[in-house]
Amino acid sequence: MKKLRGVGGAQGKAAGTILVLNELKYEVKAEKTDDAEYEISRFETVRKEYKEELKQLYREAEVSAGEEPANIFLAYIEMVNDDAFFQKIIKRVQNEKRNLVYILEEEKTAAAALFKSMDDPYMRERGTDIENVCNALIRKMEGLNSPMDQVEKLKEDVVIVAADLTPEDMIRMDTTYVKGFVTERGGNTSHTVILAKALGIPAVVGVKNILDEAGSKTNIYMDGGEGTIILDPDQ
Repeated sequence: MKKLRGVGGAQGKAAGTILVLNELKYEVKAEKTDDAEYEISRFETVRKEYKEELKQLYREAEVSAGEEPANIFLAYIEMVNDDAFFQKIIKRVQNEKRNLVYILEEEKTAAAALFKSMDDPYMRERGTDIENVCNALIRKMEGLNSPMDQVEKLKEDVVIVAADLTPEDMIRMDTTYVKGFVTERGGNTSHTVILAKALGIPAVVGVKNILDEAGSKTNIYMDGGEGTIILDPDQ
């Protein structure tokens, strides 16, 4: 039995089998492109499709979490619609003749770092939102599945342990089996925590090294109010 402490994200107590969701690993390499316009056209199609997905998530969140938490997805739609940001990427692809995904990764990193350097915790979390939107676009461009796909196959009560989770992950959670979640990163002003509170999903965030600690464990007990978790709890 081992007790760890993080930040209380969303009230509630939960227990279950640990389900570790490892971050999606991908390597983006700089490559020359002979057809920049094809790259751009494919990206614009993906951007349009992702915007439609976000609209659907907004509708689902409005029903399950309420209008105010659902507005998070309207903010994500605004980010996807940010032509100033994406036109910079498109211009670089045209001028540098390099693959769009690589340039998107570079611009994402720079923009997120700018926000994460700010003193205001709320503004720092917006850097995470930028990462979430760009990561989703990169994943779709590369044809990669989301780690959340395995959650749809659950048949037992679990507590999710992950480096971080996105608002999209929250709406996709089946609370029939997902009883709570614990993350290494994140704060109590994150959009993920706001949705967790609205959905009534207990959450503890900011637990350092939880992925390493939980990797060899089976069961977990968590208290989202206190911000504590117990690995391999006794009776």
